Amino acid sequence: MRKFLLRILVASQWGASLALVSGCGTHVESGPSSSAPEGVASGVSSGSSSTGGAASGVSSGSSSTGGATSGAGGGGEVDPPDASAPLDPHPDPTCVGPFHDGGYYGQCCYEVHCTAPVGGACPAASEAAPHLDDLPPGSGTCTCSAEGEGAAGWIQGPYANRKASDPARCCYLVGSISCEGRPLLVRGEPRVAPLAHAPSAWSQTDARRFERALADADLSALAPAERRELARRWAERGQNEHASVASFGRFALALMAQGAPPQLLEAAHRAALDEVRHARVALAIASAYAGEPVGVGPLPLHGALDDLGSLEALTLATVVEGCVGETLSAIEAEVAAQAARPPAVRMALQAIARDEARHAELAWAFVRWAVTTGGARLRGRVAAAFARALDQVGAGAPGMADRDLPPSHGFLAEGELHRLRRQAVADVLRPAAAALVDERGSSAGREFSGARGNDVLRGGATYLPT
Repeated sequence: MRKFLLRILVASQWGASLALVSGCGTHVESGPSSSAPEGVASGVSSGSSSTGGAASGVSSGSSSTGGATSGAGGGGEVDPPDASAPLDPHPDPTCVGPFHDGGYYGQCCYEVHCTAPVGGACPAASEAAPHLDDLPPGSGTCTCSAEGEGAAGWIQGPYANRKASDPARCCYLVGSISCEGRPLLVRGEPRVAPLAHAPSAWSQTDARRFERALADADLSALAPAERRELARRWAERGQNEHASVASFGRFALALMAQGAPPQLLEAAHRAALDEVRHARVALAIASAYAGEPVGVGPLPLHGALDDLGSLEALTLATVVEGCVGETLSAIEAEVAAQAARPPAVRMALQAIARDEARHAELAWAFVRWAVTTGGARLRGRVAAAFARALDQVGAGAPGMADRDLPPSHGFLAEGELHRLRRQAVADVLRPAAAALVDERGSSAGREFSGARGNDVLRGGATYLPT
């Protein structure tokens, strides 16, 4: 929870350059490391020591003792080594480079992804991308390298897999950086497309590893009633993710109507693409539980584009749908992923959690920009909207299920969900909201010193339990 709060505080300081001593600085996490798929590591301490040949220009403060190096110019490889030849084990992934406060957030963090040899050899780093299909489906992480976003060298390797028995013997460091589902609310009511129980492209994905895991899932231990309920709940999740595509499309149009910075607009479009993948993954899982294809029909949009020109309406909606809703969604998906047992379900939830965290950061960044632009009156309306929304979350029961389902299939028990939401309100949402509406906070385009940035973080941290 504390790390999530720090991420939100950073995102909500729109236009600020924060030097983070607590929680970041020499140690940055990219995604939930505790629930990462086996063989995939999130960004870890850049002060770590690697004896396996840390890539040149990748490690910030790390120690390397030999092994193949790869510069930022393209991976450093000359010829792809024979798969039978010894490779240095992959180094511990690290986070490098500057923090960003617009368009991209956080540092460039390297992750480990592996593949089987191709034609008896490990592909060169520049040719490895098509073979690395082990990213969780729905991942919206943007590529980067030690020299910056989109630069050459975002894949480095090959290295040996630390598990000698794993057929995916060719491993690579892949650079990723955070780049930007919320409900589609029309006059306060959620709008979703109807389900369609027929063959549909929405019930299939392009993620090969996920599709294989889903095909191999053994659901025979579930009672028929449990399978039907799980199919219904995953279908509902798919409907909501599908509607989120439209929500972000509407958000992008509203940003243009308000003359918002281009970084926010770019982030909104990237988030919409994330939601397309989330919807397909959720509906594919629903189809597996149902034993038949489950897709979605046309989405009714009458009235959905009202008030695009109102900064206040857009900001207050983002408080509820984005700052509160997506922050909770990210936290809940991460916890549910830790309890999930079918690999396909776990992969889907890990991806959703990681993406929803970025979407939440986008929402907080926009609201910070909006209150800076809209002045004291809008700031007061935002504070009141946060108070109402958080009181409702903290006091109300989730009411999401008719009965509890096995948590190993992607849904937390109602009591656990209620407890988690109340903890998230206390540990993340209230302190982040207080920091955002604080009139002493940052203003758009203003640069802050490291001391000022840490003052903001300490102010939020005082709300956390010891």
